[in-house]
Amino acid sequence: MTSSFFNKYKFLIAAIGLFFVLSVGIFSLNYVLSFQLAEDGGKINDSGRLRGFTQQNAKAILSLYQELSQSAPIQTSQAQIEESAAAIQATLARSRGRVGPDTPKEEIELLEKFAKVWAPMDELSQGLVRSEAPELAAAEAAQNRSNATNVRLLQIADDLTAHLESAALARANRLKLTQAMAITAASVIFLFIVVYALRSLSRSDRKAELAQRETSQILATVREGLFLVDNAYCVGSQRSNQLDAVFPRPLPANAKFLEVLEPLVSSETMESVSNYMGLLFNKRVKPGLIAALNPLKRVEIADRREPGQFSLFLSFGFTPVMDDAGTTVNALLVSVVDVSQEVYLERELESAEARAQSEMALLLGVLENDPAIVGEFLVEAGQKIDALNDMLRHVDPTVTSYAQVLNDVFRTIHSIKGEASALSLGPVSEEAHRFEDILTPLRRKALAGEDLIPVATSLGSMQQAVLKVRRITDRISTYAAGQEAVPHTADEDVQHTVQRIQRLALAVAADLNKSVRVETSLGHVDEVPDSIQRLLREGLPQLVRNAVVHGIEPANERTTSGKGVEGTIRIEFKKLEGGALELSVNDDGRGIDVMKLRAKLVSSGQRSAQQAAAMTDREVVSTIFEPGVSTADEVDAHAGRGVGLDVLLNLVRSTGARLRVASTPLKSTRFTIQWSPAV
Repeated sequence: MTSSFFNKYKFLIAAIGLFFVLSVGIFSLNYVLSFQLAEDGGKINDSGRLRGFTQQNAKAILSLYQELSQSAPIQTSQAQIEESAAAIQATLARSRGRVGPDTPKEEIELLEKFAKVWAPMDELSQGLVRSEAPELAAAEAAQNRSNATNVRLLQIADDLTAHLESAALARANRLKLTQAMAITAASVIFLFIVVYALRSLSRSDRKAELAQRETSQILATVREGLFLVDNAYCVGSQRSNQLDAVFPRPLPANAKFLEVLEPLVSSETMESVSNYMGLLFNKRVKPGLIAALNPLKRVEIADRREPGQFSLFLSFGFTPVMDDAGTTVNALLVSVVDVSQEVYLERELESAEARAQSEMALLLGVLENDPAIVGEFLVEAGQKIDALNDMLRHVDPTVTSYAQVLNDVFRTIHSIKGEASALSLGPVSEEAHRFEDILTPLRRKALAGEDLIPVATSLGSMQQAVLKVRRITDRISTYAAGQEAVPHTADEDVQHTVQRIQRLALAVAADLNKSVRVETSLGHVDEVPDSIQRLLREGLPQLVRNAVVHGIEPANERTTSGKGVEGTIRIEFKKLEGGALELSVNDDGRGIDVMKLRAKLVSSGQRSAQQAAAMTDREVVSTIFEPGVSTADEVDAHAGRGVGLDVLLNLVRSTGARLRVASTPLKSTRFTIQWSPAV
């Protein structure tokens, strides 16, 4: 192909090359001769200076003689003699310094002749300058010598100037002649290039017009937005008519595609798009192998041309366009299709399927539990929500009261969330988690009355979630009507509660990609008071969830520490001597990191750096029961709120029990709750 190109345009290439050579030659010649002319000008100027300084020196000697004759001050005349003599010497030295191998002999002879004639005069001048009071006779002799010598020096300087001007004029004439010849030749070549190019362009234009008509017909017919992007990510001038209807923003020619796309998609998507397009421009990468990596295969566009419209979803396709040799990717052919309708249909199907699965999961969760326990939970949850609503209606309008109400709401909702999770009542636990998302930022500000409006709204949503479960249990109760309820012993009630907590622990561990084994040891008890049953239902989930999230390490961390991949959580409930009851939850995880907890107290603003430093390790550990204190790095459905242990502590206090914590760093943590027989 290269050979064909040169054969086709060989005359034009040769003419352009010759034109280029002539142009470079003219510029080079001008460049060289300009230096020579500048050098000639410098020589002529120096020759004129020699003439002028000679006259200045003669005049200064005459003035000195007259001043001595009249006994007038002579300092000015001496200074002028010294300056003119120094100037003659400097100019003569500069002129002789310009002498080179190509300097004409006549010019060298004139310079040397001037130097020879000037030397005696220079000695007389220096003698007049060195003496503070030169004698009149010496000045007269110098003046007479100057008159005789000055005529000769002026004649030599005039001859030198005439010679230099003649040489400069001859050189300028040669330059003019050379330039005229070169410009004439260049003009002839340029005319040839213009005529040849116009003929070639005329033929090419006819072909291009035909191709343009065909391309326009194709681009007007296709139902996709099509355009080209070059390897500088600039948009080409050719595009399909459908592009303006599909793409939400103008996409002018030469616009940077990535800059136009950037405000329409997320920053993560933009980074992926840039990397993906870079791969497509690599000729070694096969487009088919990386098609699945296309981040714009189906992307939501943030910009809409009309307000109130649904989100726009576009699908971009990229096809590399190779050069004629098939060795380099010159551009990417980009196709854009509006897939919004397809996405909405898929989402509707997914939403319907999710609702069906949620209803089914909720039904199974209800059926897995004792109806009486579920019913009791729903009644208590409803009562708690009603109590919170009443609390909001009668709260005192003070910042302290608002903060106290917020903490009470947080504890109650977190308690409902934990018990609902243990009972596998997804809608209730999910709504509680969304509620916590609203409550969390309110903890960090000074509350006003209007800040509790979203709290009241979320309480209504929680109530609807509880009613949704109640409607299902009511339907199940209708089918189960007439069946006689089987009474449960205290041991069975405890066992059922712990079994639910086991399922919760395994579910949380699965979400966190951890491996956990839950062991239980349930001693025989004759009776479990209602207050303790409540703590088992509401508090035990908080302890077990805390053990899974904060205690048990990920598999790789456990392996590094020399532990087995599977973590162990042990739940014990037993009756002690003297009739006391004891509940303990022990895990073989990482224990409580006091240093990390201390740093977390400072970073979260719970304590100042000075306060944290002054606390004992025991005091630091006790803060895990305070509202808002958590060692989790981020908030998720299972941790990060700093509420779980706060809920537990309030339940323990309400039952009059004692709570102890024992932790060994990197080995285990044990929570123990004891009730005296008087409970």
